[in-house]
Amino acid sequence: MSRDLLRKLSLVSLLTFGSVFAGCAMEPTDDVVADDGEGATTDDVTAGNAQTQVKRQSIGNCWIYATASWIEAQHKAATGKEINVSESYFTYWHWFDQLANGSTSTEIATGGSYYVAAEIIARYGLAFEGTFIPEEASAEMSSRQSTALAAINTSLKTGVLKDPVARRNRETVRAELDKAWGLGPEVVKALDTTFGKGVTRTLDKSTARKPAGGLLRAKDLEVRLRDVKAGTWKKGTLQDAIGTRAGWSGRTGASAWQEVDYPTSNKARRDFWKRVQRALHDGQPVIVSWFVDFNALSSKSTFTVEELARRGGAGRQGGHMTVMQDYQINKVPGFGTLAAGTTETRPEALAAALSDDAEIEFVRIKNSWGAFRPDRWADASLPGYHDLYATYLNGPVKKCAEKGGTADRTSCYDHTPLWDVVLPAGY
Repeated sequence: MSRDLLRKLSLVSLLTFGSVFAGCAMEPTDDVVADDGEGATTDDVTAGNAQTQVKRQSIGNCWIYATASWIEAQHKAATGKEINVSESYFTYWHWFDQLANGSTSTEIATGGSYYVAAEIIARYGLAFEGTFIPEEASAEMSSRQSTALAAINTSLKTGVLKDPVARRNRETVRAELDKAWGLGPEVVKALDTTFGKGVTRTLDKSTARKPAGGLLRAKDLEVRLRDVKAGTWKKGTLQDAIGTRAGWSGRTGASAWQEVDYPTSNKARRDFWKRVQRALHDGQPVIVSWFVDFNALSSKSTFTVEELARRGGAGRQGGHMTVMQDYQINKVPGFGTLAAGTTETRPEALAAALSDDAEIEFVRIKNSWGAFRPDRWADASLPGYHDLYATYLNGPVKKCAEKGGTADRTSCYDHTPLWDVVLPAGY
């Protein structure tokens, strides 16, 4: 089995500064059956450039922050309006599915993937931060997530959820989650009304039911979509963008975004980057999953092999998921370098940037590690954003076993840091 496949199916560390949380980048199983009737999906969820606010995760759920940022950017591109999607809402339901469907017995897994997030959205919709946790409506970082995680893990070890029978009772699981998250009575009422106290309904099964209390279905949120056949823009919904679950291998739908793995040959990689470039040229917020070695991170918010070597090799490591916003490219025929941070409007320059001879120097990503962080990158020119150099993303770098919270340099293998991207249909 390839290391790339092992990476998808096994342990991935999804990072926050100060703590490393382990989780599983799991793919969906195939046991959700389409049904127009009312009911609940009960199997485990294992599945732009329009800049919006930078946030800071407090637990290992970067994949949720990346997905929320992706949603916000698409909505802003369609409407010009900025929204604050609740990462806590998605996290709540990620935990519920683990607990109620028997995926965990000792500790919540915080890791996931785009496909996990898409399935959560299909089942449970979305909420704005001011709706789900009003106290954190304008907060850069959710402290409620970390306190809720501690409370649920304690319940699993010594509390109500320690009992397997209790974990099979979906009302009990909901009640423990509501308590751990400190949800207000109006929020609990909205969840009860929409899903039932024991989550006997989910939105993918209850097509006629409209959520209560400000909750939204994926089809209620407007986004900008590309009409692949006509080559024009159109207004659609988030449901169009996430499509419908198609096993572990992707999502179906004319406008459904899809995960694309980073290939190994130079030619295939250049073709891969052209697809990414086209999406970025059109203002699409490309989700990217990659491998972090914090010894490669400089005070200028860049990840480079030079910094990694300067600091003596492998340091604290793990997986990460963010949103790509921009890139810098060299050797563009007739234009030389097209710089990141400068809006390029010349059609001929954008076309030339797709040349086989052009070379990506770095991509700029919007991160979920907070904006102004003098403790980490004192002279960052664009707070909350990082530049991932192609030489780092191509690697190889040493991926090592963990020992004492950092890399064990005696147990390593070569690894390519760029894993995959999520691209819109037609790119």
